[in-house]
Amino acid sequence: MSIDPILKVFSLTPTLSQWEREKVIVAVSPIIGGQAVKGPAAKMYRELGMEPSAFAVANHYHSLLTGFVMDNTDAQLIESVRGLNIQTHVTNTLMKSLENRRQLAIETLSFIKEVA
Repeated sequence: MSIDPILKVFSLTPTLSQWEREKVIVAVSPIIGGQAVKGPAAKMYRELGMEPSAFAVANHYHSLLTGFVMDNTDAQLIESVRGLNIQTHVTNTLMKSLENRRQLAIETLSFIKEVA
């Protein structure tokens, strides 16, 4: 949710439009199993009348995204996200240790290369 207000800034719209045609944009879902990893994202989705999920995040940003990384917990949503014409990678996204962080970084960078 924190990137959304930035994207809404009118002066960024033309620049972003040109930029998105030239770049691969991959997001990592901040929602796992309907709960925000950190921050108010799930609460905000509920307040907007939407069920918080990795799919809701992908759907919200689908016009910008080339790829989307989501947690194993949400693997059942993969076809729904792919239905948005977004390439999708499922892995462990919850970073509880340095090794988790390293593994997610490696997998995400590999996925970006694959998508590009």
